[in-house]
Amino acid sequence: MSESLRAYIAARGLDAGLVMNELQEHGVISDNAVSVAEVANGGVAIVWLEKRDLRALRAREEAA
Repeated sequence: MSESLRAYIAARGLDAGLVMNELQEHGVISDNAVSVAEVANGGVAIVWLEKRDLRALRAREEAA
């Protein structure tokens, strides 16, 4: 599932670090996951992200 989450992040121009922080802060993924590849429940993360305003999670070069 982490491959799907990685693709979701890339397709939307999101910053992986910001996404990981947001998911961890809201208890969607484990604090033990330090990279997108380590996320075991990527599908749940994508569903949760779909309900959020993603503008704050965009990669910096995209947000400027």
